[in-house]
Amino acid sequence: MLKKFRANFRSFKEFLLFAQIFLMIISLPIMFRLFSIPRLMRMLTPRDLKIYQHMERENLKDKIVKFTDYILNRNSLTSKNICLKRTLVLYHFLRKIGMDVQICLGVKYNTLSDSEAQKKLDGHAWLLYDRNIFLEKNTKMTKIYQMTYCFPSEHE
Repeated sequence: MLKKFRANFRSFKEFLLFAQIFLMIISLPIMFRLFSIPRLMRMLTPRDLKIYQHMERENLKDKIVKFTDYILNRNSLTSKNICLKRTLVLYHFLRKIGMDVQICLGVKYNTLSDSEAQKKLDGHAWLLYDRNIFLEKNTKMTKIYQMTYCFPSEHE
C-alpha cells in the first residue's frame, strides 16, 4: 500500500491536494441544492492565489486534472452531472494556481423521436482558457452546445 501511495503522490502536499479535490467533489451535490450557479461560482472563485505558488504550475495542473478525473471515474456518488462537477473542480483549483480560466455552461436539444414534441434539453459545462475550449476530451462535441452562461464574464 505504501508503494502505491508513493507511486501516485510524490509529496504529502500532493496527497492533501487529492483529499481537497475528493472533499469538494462529494460536497458539490449539497452545494447545488443550496446555492444558485452564480452564487456557487463566486464561492468557488479563490481569493488567495498564493496557496500553490511554490509548486511548478504545469505539473500541478496535470495533477489537478489527473486527481479529478480519477475520483470522478471511480466514485459512484458522482455518476450524475460529471461534466459540471469536473468543470467546477478544475475551475476552482486551476484558478488557485493562477490560471485565468472561465467556466461555461451550454445547452442543446436532443431529439428523442421524429416528433417535435419529443425534444429533451441537454446541458454541458466546460472551461475556456485564452478564449479556447480547455481540457475537453472532445472539443467538437462541446461546440454543438449553445453557450448560455460564462463566469467570470469579460465585464467582471
